[in-house]
Amino acid sequence: MLVTLKDGVFPLVALAEGKNAVARGLIRTGDGASAPKADVRPRELDGDVVRYAELRPAEGVRLAAKEPDRVVRLELTGSMMAYDWAINGKKYDPKIISPVRPGERVRLSFVNRTTMWHPMHLHGHTFALADGGVRKDTAIVLPGSTLNVDFDADNPGLWMIHCHNIYHAESGMMTLLGYQQT
Repeated sequence: MLVTLKDGVFPLVALAEGKNAVARGLIRTGDGASAPKADVRPRELDGDVVRYAELRPAEGVRLAAKEPDRVVRLELTGSMMAYDWAINGKKYDPKIISPVRPGERVRLSFVNRTTMWHPMHLHGHTFALADGGVRKDTAIVLPGSTLNVDFDADNPGLWMIHCHNIYHAESGMMTLLGYQQT
């Protein structure tokens, strides 16, 4: 994000979607201006939230239309009470590797079986929300929902997939994706 500010003192207020708390900061770019009240809430925070389905990628970064060659189903499981975050019911185990082959179009199907939001991140690649959506490397999977994302397997290696709520990842909501020899 690029923000251009004139001289003054400005509130920086962030509201995480789905949460009731806000993060606040103060940016001072000039002398003499007084700070806004601590509880200031910019009117933009009360507007509509743009959903993934409403966004379209620029032509230069759009994935070409293609059916997936492989689907990797990743069920997000666990709960706050038991603090047993996992993928496909299993805590991270470096021996569990979802295979892909170079050149494949791969669909990751994130199925959220929990009541929490999970921003799922894929290392080494960007993906597109299925059906020609925007390109990302992290996407939020809402509670009780499924999010399908596609990527082209064009970066051989062993890559981590994990929840970007790092305390979920550290307790087990991580897995590996690995390229097989052709």
